[in-house]
Amino acid sequence: MFNVEEIVRVNNNWITIVFIAILIILVVLNIFFGKRLLRTNSMLLNKSYVQIYYNKDKGKFFALAPFLFFVVQIFAISLLLYLFKFLLNTKNELLSFDGYLLILGIMSGYLFLRYLIGFLLATLFELKTQFYKLLFEKSNYLSNVVLWVLPLLLVSSYITFFKFTMIKITLSFFIILLIFRYVLILINNKKLILNNLFYFILYICALEIAPLILIIKLTI
Repeated sequence: MFNVEEIVRVNNNWITIVFIAILIILVVLNIFFGKRLLRTNSMLLNKSYVQIYYNKDKGKFFALAPFLFFVVQIFAISLLLYLFKFLLNTKNELLSFDGYLLILGIMSGYLFLRYLIGFLLATLFELKTQFYKLLFEKSNYLSNVVLWVLPLLLVSSYITFFKFTMIKITLSFFIILLIFRYVLILINNKKLILNNLFYFILYICALEIAPLILIIKLTI
C-alpha cells in the first residue's frame, strides 16, 4: 500500500497531463474567444454577461466555445472529486489514473443524463425555452466557478506539505462558490420559478439531488 508521499509522486505525471490539457483548451479559448473567456471569469459578479451571451448563442448550445468550457468543467471537477477521494483515503486502488478516468466517466454520464432528463421534463411541460435559458445560465456560472477554483486545484495537486489542509480549503471554496451560484440562479429566475413551482421542484429532485447522491455513492 502506498503512503501519502508515494501516491503524490506516482500521480503527478498524469495530473500534469490533465492540467496541460486544461491549459491548452484555455489557450484556444483565449485565442478565439478572448473577450468571452475574460467575461466568463467575472460572470458571478456581473449577471449582464450571461444575458449577452445567451442572446448571442441562442440555438447554438453545442457551439465550440460552450463545448470547450464544458470540457474544462468535467476535467477540473473530476480532478477535484479525485482529490476528495484522496482526502478520504478510501479505496486506494482508485487513487490512480484509472480512478480519475472512472470519475471522469461518471461525471460525463451524470451531466449527459441530467441534460436528457431536463430536456424530457421541459418538453413534457412545454418549457424548452426556459430550460435552455436555465441550462445556459447554470453552465456559464459553473465555468466561472471552475476558473476561480483552478489555481487552488493546481496547488492542491502538487503541494506536499499540508496537502490535506489545502484540499479541504479548495473543496470548501468550491462549495461556497456553488452555493453562491445557486443563489444567483434563484434570484435571476425567481419569476420563472414561482410561475412553474411544480416543475422546478421536480427539476431539483430529478436533476440535482438524486444524480448528485448517485455520483457521490459511486465515487466514494
